[in-house]
Amino acid sequence: MRSIKTTSSAHRLRWAVVLMLVLPAGCQSYHDKPLTPEAVMRALRTPTWNDLRVAAAKTSSEQLPKTMLSPSQGITPETAAVLAVILNPSLRAMRDAHGEASAQLLQAGILTNPIITGSFGEITGGFRTDTFNPYGIGVAWNIRQLIDRQARISSARYGLKEVDLEVAWREWQTAQAARLAVYAMATAKEQLHEALVARRALDKVYTIARRAAGEGLIPLYTLGVALTASQQASALVLTFRQHFARSQLDLARAMGLAPQTVFTLSPTVRLPTVIRLPDVVNLEHNVENRRLDLLALHKGYQSQQERLRAAVLRQFPSVSIGFAQNSDANNVHTTNFGVSIGLPIFDRNQGRIALAKATRRALYDDYIARVFVARSDIATAAMNIRLLQRRIHQAQSAVDKYRGLVNRDRQGLHIQSINIQAYAAAMEQLAMGRIGLVQLQYRLARNLIALELSSGDAFFKQHNTPTTTDSNRSGDAQ
Repeated sequence: MRSIKTTSSAHRLRWAVVLMLVLPAGCQSYHDKPLTPEAVMRALRTPTWNDLRVAAAKTSSEQLPKTMLSPSQGITPETAAVLAVILNPSLRAMRDAHGEASAQLLQAGILTNPIITGSFGEITGGFRTDTFNPYGIGVAWNIRQLIDRQARISSARYGLKEVDLEVAWREWQTAQAARLAVYAMATAKEQLHEALVARRALDKVYTIARRAAGEGLIPLYTLGVALTASQQASALVLTFRQHFARSQLDLARAMGLAPQTVFTLSPTVRLPTVIRLPDVVNLEHNVENRRLDLLALHKGYQSQQERLRAAVLRQFPSVSIGFAQNSDANNVHTTNFGVSIGLPIFDRNQGRIALAKATRRALYDDYIARVFVARSDIATAAMNIRLLQRRIHQAQSAVDKYRGLVNRDRQGLHIQSINIQAYAAAMEQLAMGRIGLVQLQYRLARNLIALELSSGDAFFKQHNTPTTTDSNRSGDAQ
């Protein structure tokens, strides 16, 4: 009996197996990244001022103009906006979405691997004269992925642009929130100042009233009115001290800093009293090409268009082509070409097509609705600004009148011929009027920022110079 022969083709099969084992050697390896308290502390560590200046230069844009960062100049709305974009941890997490979208774009362009099949048999019994060990080797590849590859790549590319625009929109929202937090802090500081001025004046009134009551010049009822006014002023001071402390916490949170961070406002920070509005119709026009979130939604819609196109293309039958070489026990060699076609009889990808169409329709309607809301928000903010400017003018006029009454009655306070009850009431009205005026100015600043957000435009930084009524402080009652 002759021994079984092994052909050179069987050796080729062995080399193919070895090749399949060697190819994965170039793949990436796993590296652990533990989430430890030390890692959290490093991530939340505040950078140095030099690092912040470098980062600020990189983050400057049309919405965030270049700003000199200096620890000695105090915080301004612009510096707070830039620092918030750099430091806010929520933005860091959102920027990671860029890496995910980039990975999806990379994956969309990668073709699936071909399938290599191999078989080797060994004759173990029966009639074995002049027999050979049979073997088979083949390769197959599904070509349907070529049909929708470009659509998948286009969808992923639009998706990456959508993510980048969403990140930019969130950065601008964060920057605007930080700006508003600075205005809120300035408001609380100004209101605290007005409350302190009123408390000093009413404490002085109470001191005079107590001396006058001791000399029998005024009744005890008038002394009680003066005491009540003084106590209410002290309570008001405590209230606005609390508001100021809370505004510090809100600003730290908006900027991504530790809660115990203490801020010093720049002397240049002013609450607005007059805003020169541009044409609202021009603001509403073409808002969908300015608002970053609407631009992002438009890219998302285009990405969904490509997904739908890919789903339609997937109706093409699944086709796999392959080549194989085989040898039987009689050492007969064959080379084969094969085609495998999946007939789209039951599953014609109709489910995915219907889902893609429904998603596209939802995105379409969402885009139309958000453009409508954006235009409505522009009109609302502009209307609020106009009304607030009228109210600020009226409030300022009322404050000036109360200031005149207080200054007139204060002359008689020293000769004790004044009606203490009337003076205390006028002083209270002056304090509340000025506190209310500051609150109106804050509301004006808030609507100014709302108009910037709704219009997608940062023109106020270039065309509006806020003003305040600080120049009137010199005439306050002390």
